[in-house]
Amino acid sequence: MDLGQLLIDELGITPPAVVALVGGGGKTTLMRAMHADATRRGWAVVAGTTTKVYARQAADLPGFLHGSIADDKLTGATDAAVRAAAATHDLVVIEADGSRSKVVKAPARYEPVVPSCATHVVAVIGADALDRVIEDVAQRPMLVGAVCGCSPYGRLTVERAARLLVDPERGGAKAVPEGARFAVAITRIGPAQQRLADELTALLAGHGVTAIQLPFR
Repeated sequence: MDLGQLLIDELGITPPAVVALVGGGGKTTLMRAMHADATRRGWAVVAGTTTKVYARQAADLPGFLHGSIADDKLTGATDAAVRAAAATHDLVVIEADGSRSKVVKAPARYEPVVPSCATHVVAVIGADALDRVIEDVAQRPMLVGAVCGCSPYGRLTVERAARLLVDPERGGAKAVPEGARFAVAITRIGPAQQRLADELTALLAGHGVTAIQLPFR
C-alpha cells in the first residue's frame, strides 16, 4: 500500500473532502501521494497551496491551486479559490503550512493558512525528529521549545512532541475549522524510529487524536 492510499484509507476520506496538511516532515510528498491515489480511484482531484511552494514542486500537477508567481515560488491560493475548487472536485489537497524542509515545527502568528472549508487537517511530523535536539530538527526552535515547555536545546521527547502536536493555540492543532477532523501523520519511520513512533501514537490516542504511521520512503 502506498502512502497516498494508506493516508486516504486510514483517515476514511470519502468525496467530497478538503484536506489541509500542516507541520513538517513530508507535506509535499503526502500531497502528491494523495493526489496520485485519488486519481487512480477515478476521483476528480486537485492539489494546491495556501502558503508558498517552489514552482517545480507543482509543475506536473494539473490545475494546481495558487495565487501569483514570485521568482521561483507560487504564492497561496485564496480561501475563495479553494472553496470554488471544493465545489467541483471530489478531493482537494492543500499544503497549508511551510517548514523550510524541517521535520517538525511550531506555527508563527500568521500560520497555518487552513482553508475554512477544510474537512480534514493533518499535522505532519517526521519520526526522525523524536528524541533529537529541537534546535537541530525544528523550524522556529524557540517557538517549539516554548510550546513544549523546554529550551530549544532540549530533546524532543515523545511527550513533548505530543504536547506540541495537540496544542490548539500554538501547535499542530491550531486553526482547525469547526467540524473538521484532526489527525497526525507520523512520517519517515525507519527501524530506528519505530519504537518512538509507537510511543507517540499511544500518547496521541490518549488525547483522542488518531495518528497514522507512514514508513520511510
